Amino acid sequence: MAIFTQLDSNNIVTNLIPVSDLDSQTEQQGIDFCTATFGIGKYVETFQIGNQRRRFARIGDIYDERSDAFYYPKIQQNYKNQVRYINLPNGDSFCVLYRCASSLFTGLIAQTYFGKAGDGQAVSNIFGLPMTPTPTGTPYAIIRDPVSRFVSAYTLSTGGVPAWYPVGDFIDWLVQQDQTKLNPHFVSQTRLLGDAIPKNIVFQDFAKDLTPLAITLGLPTPLKIKNASKPEKKPTLTPEQITTLQNFYSDDVELYAKVQSQP
Repeated sequence: MAIFTQLDSNNIVTNLIPVSDLDSQTEQQGIDFCTATFGIGKYVETFQIGNQRRRFARIGDIYDERSDAFYYPKIQQNYKNQVRYINLPNGDSFCVLYRCASSLFTGLIAQTYFGKAGDGQAVSNIFGLPMTPTPTGTPYAIIRDPVSRFVSAYTLSTGGVPAWYPVGDFIDWLVQQDQTKLNPHFVSQTRLLGDAIPKNIVFQDFAKDLTPLAITLGLPTPLKIKNASKPEKKPTLTPEQITTLQNFYSDDVELYAKVQSQP
């Protein structure tokens, strides 16, 4: 049994239609069945198992053609505990900065030190790990060019933000938000480092080889790319949009310039 959504003119799910396996051997065949049964309209299949098209659609969800995904169209603005340092048994601490190789490093930390699978995204890898808003050991953080990080986060189409907006509209929305309540994928890196950035923190440039940091933290190498953004889904920004983001993330721009200048 397959399930197809019926969408209105705004791509809002208005109906969920069960279609037999016989009538839905391909998605197009299922769409043809829905059209013949319910009339001309817009129909998209949704999946109950796995994360195809991001989530199993519910009535009221919105379908985004750009990311080919369903979203609960509610913007969540109550994120708490944004600053997270994972404290390792070896006396080091790792700052979780989303879209800065966070899935890779949190996964390796979870596997190496805490016996967990660590094979998901950072938000799931860190569940149950010993974390504090300030580091208990020598702190390390991977810093990324803020515009590049934004592109990666937007391409991820994460929840809690209007990921279905075109990138220009999304940026217009973003720069009006309170960073203390934003999804941490879009919070500035300087804010995620803490109210007072630890004086002894060691920064690593995301654009350079991350192997030395992994070795320092006692993690296995060679490193493998994990949860990378698909190039074909990355938006192309205008010069004006880049400037707007650089202004919004001005502290990150300054910090990243310092990190880049490190020997």
